[in-house]
Amino acid sequence: MPFRFRSSDTSVEEGFRRIACERLDEALALLRSGEAPPARIVHQLRRTCKAMRGLLRLVRPAFPAYQTENAAFRDIAAMLSGARDSAVLIETLDSLIDADEARQDWAMLRSHWAAPGHGAAGAMAEQIESCRAPLLAARVRAPTWALTARGEDAILPGLRKTYRQARQAMRALEAVSRTPAAAQASHAWRKHVKYHGQHIRLLSRLNPDLAKRRLTRTDRLGDLLGDRHDLDMLIARLPQDGGLLSDPAAAAQLAALAHQRAEALARKAARPGEALFAEKPSDFAANWAIPPRRR
Repeated sequence: MPFRFRSSDTSVEEGFRRIACERLDEALALLRSGEAPPARIVHQLRRTCKAMRGLLRLVRPAFPAYQTENAAFRDIAAMLSGARDSAVLIETLDSLIDADEARQDWAMLRSHWAAPGHGAAGAMAEQIESCRAPLLAARVRAPTWALTARGEDAILPGLRKTYRQARQAMRALEAVSRTPAAAQASHAWRKHVKYHGQHIRLLSRLNPDLAKRRLTRTDRLGDLLGDRHDLDMLIARLPQDGGLLSDPAAAAQLAALAHQRAEALARKAARPGEALFAEKPSDFAANWAIPPRRR
């Protein structure tokens, strides 16, 4: 189902509940079928948790249960994080390896990260199963979720807040660029960009042309920052595992290349970021007014 409010929704609250129930139904159906590979199920469940947290953030100022429900989906996602970390490290390392013989030593590091894979299927299955009960419990609660505001008052404060946070996170990253704090600042910006993109999808019917343009940019920016985050995760792991390499210089060489790629991605992200977050939050939010008959 499309992740957005519909013109047929009788109220923001009704659309909020409908979207939540549809996403949770899809996740539970995936669990029941048992047909998809475990890695795909983990990926889809993590996407569901991110989408649900984005939905909750949109109505956060008008949703008294926000803290409880957001924590529930954060905890479900945390159950699945270990299943993905090794795969991300390997994929990122593979993106750095080329035919240079001097870098063949990195294969030892890859083998180490891949070693847990022999029992990963069973561990992944356990992690997936652990998500079933909390997802079902959330599905039971979702039809009762209530908002304390209607129409624009239910969505524009949350929209402005997430936009403002993304804008501030971009400036914060600029302030610490090329310092050890840049990795954490980049991750924070990526998180807020992702939430902002989810909000644009949710509200796309209110301004289709603007939504289409912004989604193209937010998706591109999210991909750049996501690749940067994967590189930062590899860099952070090297002090722990780099000693496994037979040549001590290989770890330093790998870290230097990862830093170089990360900085290149940061430069690429700057332009779409400036284009997306040039407006003041109040000016940006004015583009998403709800027609009177749908409030």
